Amino acid sequence: MAPMLSPWTRPKPAKKPAPKSLRQRVLVVEDELIIGELAAEALIEAGYEVFTAASAEEAEVILRDESVDILFTDIDLGGRDGFDLAQVALSLQPLISIVFTSGRSRICHGRCVSVGVPFLAKPYRLTELVETVERALKPRSTQ
Repeated sequence: MAPMLSPWTRPKPAKKPAPKSLRQRVLVVEDELIIGELAAEALIEAGYEVFTAASAEEAEVILRDESVDILFTDIDLGGRDGFDLAQVALSLQPLISIVFTSGRSRICHGRCVSVGVPFLAKPYRLTELVETVERALKPRSTQ
């Protein structure tokens, strides 16, 4: 006979992700593949639909084909930078929210704050990533 579990020891039921059409979509752009995959995995676990790109050029292709709610991009991408990508993203999808990340935190943080765009300094915790994305999307969800 299996032991009975009290309500305090029962595992919590897994959150069911929202239907695909209702989930918010995030494009993660990171040239360091492992970091990009970890970020994408954390956002998927938080209930987002996630696209990934390793360059600004690859991200631009996705932005032309898919509607995205938020662009989470590294600033230093090896070729075109995240600032240039953000300008392209806003021209293609004017309602997109943007969050920048970089290991060059002092320089980039000041530049992002001056234009009112969220910035997440590397290295960051995955919980910080999810919280930052949620905060960046809040103004849109309350409209």
